[in-house]
Amino acid sequence: MLEYLATLRYYPGDSWGKIQERFLRSLARKYGVQISYEEIENPGWKEKENLWMENTLDKRVEDISQEVITVYGDRKEKFSACFRAIYERYRCPRTPYSLLGSNAAGQKMAQGLMNPHGGW
Repeated sequence: MLEYLATLRYYPGDSWGKIQERFLRSLARKYGVQISYEEIENPGWKEKENLWMENTLDKRVEDISQEVITVYGDRKEKFSACFRAIYERYRCPRTPYSLLGSNAAGQKMAQGLMNPHGGW
């Protein structure tokens, strides 16, 4: 049986709003998938010209400020339905690194669903 694992990395300003763990838990129950959430905050933020900026050039992707949603499932229909719900609520992550940490099957599925939802 094929297993799907996809990691969505939302960098500051990517999602339409604050990601809510309560919403993700409800999706996990509804679609029978496992979902984890992590918020990474880099203390290196500083203000420059009235904008908050983070120096990311010398950092690993995993150390940059972001919200990370990881979804695991073994049923294609349930997995894809879960991603549609995430994309409709928060939109697609917007960088080439947004799926870093996904397996091949999960990345293909998550990326394939992005185009109709305003992804890359």
